[in-house]
Amino acid sequence: MVENGLSPQELSEILRLLGAENGADGALRSEIDGCLTELRGCDARGLFKIFEIKTNDAEVEISPRLRLEGADLARLCRGCGRAALLAVTLGAGADRLIARAQAQSISRAVVMDACASAEVERMCCEMEPRIMEAAGADKFLTMRFSPGYGDVPQSESAKIIEALDAARRIGLTVTRSQMLVPVKSVTAVIGIADAPQKRYESCGLCAAAASCPYKKRGAYCGERAKYR
Repeated sequence: MVENGLSPQELSEILRLLGAENGADGALRSEIDGCLTELRGCDARGLFKIFEIKTNDAEVEISPRLRLEGADLARLCRGCGRAALLAVTLGAGADRLIARAQAQSISRAVVMDACASAEVERMCCEMEPRIMEAAGADKFLTMRFSPGYGDVPQSESAKIIEALDAARRIGLTVTRSQMLVPVKSVTAVIGIADAPQKRYESCGLCAAAASCPYKKRGAYCGERAKYR
C-alpha cells in the first residue's frame, strides 16, 4: 500500500487516466501503489503568488510588463480584482522514474505516467485552500486555468514561470518548444472574486477537444462541475 494512503478520488483519477474506470484488479492496484510510493519520494514543489489584475476582452494584465493573452482567460477573470499565479512540479526525479519504467516495462510506464499526472493534479488541488486562505475569507476562487487550455497559448507558461521566479525557486523551466521541464508540472491562473464562481472545466474551451480520448468514450477530464 502507498505509505501516505490513496483516497478514492485519487484512485478514481488514476483509473480514469488509464481508461480502467471499471476498477483495478489486484495486480493493477499493486502496480499503482508501487508507482505512487516511488513518486512520493520525489522532490515535488509548488508555489503561488497573488497579483492585482486588470482585464480587457483579450488579455489579463498582471503588471504593465506582464500580460497573459487569451479571451477565454480574460472572460474567466472578468470581475476579479486579483488572481493567483500557480506553479507545481513533481521534479526531475519523476521524469527519471517514468524514463526508467519505460525501459523496464511498457505497462508499468503507462501506470507510472498516469500516477504522475494524478499526483501533480493532487498537488494543485491541495494548494487551492492555501490560496483561498491568502485571498481572504470573503473571497471566492474561479476554476484553475492553465496555458494550452481554451485560446490561451502554451507559451504563456513562460510568463507565469518568470513572474513566480519558478526556475530559481522550484526548478521549473520551459523549453523553446514550450514544453515544461520537468515534464510533470503545471502552471495556472486562478481568479479571485467577490462573488461565488461556477467552477467547471468546459470541453468547448479545450484545445484538445477534437482529439480528446476521454470525450470519445463519453467521459471528460476532471470533475464536470465544481462549485465553491
